[in-house]
Amino acid sequence: MAKHGFRVMDSDLHVVEPRTLWEDYLDPTFRGRIVTVPDTSGQMRARVDGKILPPYADRPERQRAWSLRTGRPEWERLRRGTPPKEVLEAMDIEGIDVGILFRTWATQAINIDGLEPAFAAAMSRAWNRWIADLCQESPERLKPSALVPLQDIELAVAEARFAVHDLGAVTLVLPSHLVNGRPIYHRDYDPLWAEAQAMGVAVSFHGNHAAYADHLARRYLDNLVLSHACGQPVEMMLTLGAVVTGGVLSRFPGLRMAFLEGNCGWLPWWLWALDERWEAWGDRELFQQDAKPSELFRRQCFVSVEPEEELGKYVVAELGDDNLVLSTDWPHDDSRFPHAIDGFLGMGHLSNDSKRKILWDNCARLYRL
Repeated sequence: MAKHGFRVMDSDLHVVEPRTLWEDYLDPTFRGRIVTVPDTSGQMRARVDGKILPPYADRPERQRAWSLRTGRPEWERLRRGTPPKEVLEAMDIEGIDVGILFRTWATQAINIDGLEPAFAAAMSRAWNRWIADLCQESPERLKPSALVPLQDIELAVAEARFAVHDLGAVTLVLPSHLVNGRPIYHRDYDPLWAEAQAMGVAVSFHGNHAAYADHLARRYLDNLVLSHACGQPVEMMLTLGAVVTGGVLSRFPGLRMAFLEGNCGWLPWWLWALDERWEAWGDRELFQQDAKPSELFRRQCFVSVEPEEELGKYVVAELGDDNLVLSTDWPHDDSRFPHAIDGFLGMGHLSNDSKRKILWDNCARLYRL
């Protein structure tokens, strides 16, 4: 396709799951634990083991804040599923050659603290099978990601193997918040990192606007602006900080990690702050890490820039253009569709070489496509 001479690979193109996902793909043993009920406004809401989704949508303060979002016309795309032909049509309009397809609602169901691990694994398997089937509409252009259940690492490793080897997933998608209060650098996760490294598959972190877990958005349920602004970028900053100060990338030097849909303008300052503190207080023995956080980031990490993110120019000026990829966030209501790629290409402060790397080359290296 090559829009204006640039090939485009979207590192984080979303799909909206159909209401029949669980009926069609979930192990029958668990189907009765996911039900759909109307809320006070008449919208249909899912309940997983009694917890309503989106998280806290049954609280009055959250309902008022959430209504400011659902009342926008752009929200209509999220009320229904996105069949593969609609995904491909949107990619043609936007000028996207290849899209890595990520979840929308399923992550909220899977990443609940205290959830039975086997149930989380079954939901992961259902979503992974569904997205792999959807991608068969155009395997050259649509690439599946995979969910894994962090409640149990053995189950996570098993699901990662199945998703990559049997379904062709190009990345494992994890939440940017803690699950069951366990830091992402905890040694319990090492078998998952070892398996991802052995398979050569990238690990991608993606935020949630809220979660039934230790999540910053819980502090501000009545303020959607603040809860989303910390629930996406700030949680992502903490996750990136965890892997570059907690020894993960030192212990697994072949592991590639992406930090998506959390902006990138904060990156130069955050790496500077982590480097400064690492030099003073880094526990090199505990975490088995000698390299500075910024060195590990440059070697193994990728962060997405949003099409309208003007501050990306400072990231390129300070850190270069080797670690950035692009995310349009279609079909979510804050996407700049159908002019996201046009907006990015119109940024005069980035060279054509940088745009080429961000739109295609870096993403191809991240996902090995």
